[in-house]
Amino acid sequence: MSSSEQKPLPVPSLEKAPEKYDDEAEEPTGPANIAETLEKLREGPLVREQNLKQMRDWIAKHPHIRRCRTDARFLLRFLRAKKYSFLVASQTLERYLAARIIHPGWFQRLDIRDPELSHLADIGFVYPLLEHTADGCTVTITDFGLLDPKRYTIEHSNRMHILLVEAYGEDPLVQCAGGIMIFDMQHVTLAHQSIISLSALKQVAKFINNGLPLRCQGVYAVNVPAGAMWIVNGLVSLLHEKIRKRVAVFRDFDEFTKERFDRQLLPKEYGGKVPKSEHMKAFRERAELYRDRLLTLDEMDIDLDHNEAYSRQALLDDIEGGAVGSFRKLELD
Repeated sequence: MSSSEQKPLPVPSLEKAPEKYDDEAEEPTGPANIAETLEKLREGPLVREQNLKQMRDWIAKHPHIRRCRTDARFLLRFLRAKKYSFLVASQTLERYLAARIIHPGWFQRLDIRDPELSHLADIGFVYPLLEHTADGCTVTITDFGLLDPKRYTIEHSNRMHILLVEAYGEDPLVQCAGGIMIFDMQHVTLAHQSIISLSALKQVAKFINNGLPLRCQGVYAVNVPAGAMWIVNGLVSLLHEKIRKRVAVFRDFDEFTKERFDRQLLPKEYGGKVPKSEHMKAFRERAELYRDRLLTLDEMDIDLDHNEAYSRQALLDDIEGGAVGSFRKLELD
């Protein structure tokens, strides 16, 4: 069934402790090795049930989370991304909520009908491919040079990528198998480089490292001009080692598909089967289908300004560095 034939999903509750929790969540299907993937995640019915309860108890008792989704589709994004480690999953959720407050330009009004987002979708700035990899990974392509530096900033790029992540974040296969990001840098110019700063890269890296509920399986930069390698190197140097090991740079798509990727999955314009326009159309339909749910995310809230432990800077600190908030002191039944 295509996205255009589906009915929009109901808007979820944002109450911290609703009378009834929404446990409706689909099982991931597709790749032949899905059972192996679930085993790597340590997922099973009992583990899932216990961890959902623990996350919900934690949210309900959290003194600074004001409004947050507690439905299974949402919470499984964090549990699956962190292989059911409650501590790390809860930290990631906390930092995800903080990032929404700290970077409203990235997260607020993820509306495909917004003129800027709609235009970037129309020109194919970023879009997911229709087919998954053999392992079930969702693959996205960003043609970064299509971002007009006279009209847009790096925040528009971030916002567009967040729209994509949120629109597909509830898909159980995306949650379990993860995603691969391909950046085509062929059309990047000096003007594009002028809208990117080291400070902006640091902000992006902090969110990817600490607040992004996604299993990152690969980040590939292709057709990178020599003058733009500092962008790739700068971002990579700021990422956690686990993600850094999954980054690779390729001279062109011939080299990329020969060494790393099935060319048939790419758009026809890159040597694949399906025209780019079809991939783009499916993305727009998905963003429209999830529009009300995406807009409701704007109402989630966490108090960042009441004490030092939950200051804006503390919540952006590196999880792996051991910086954690007072939620560790919360007693869970």
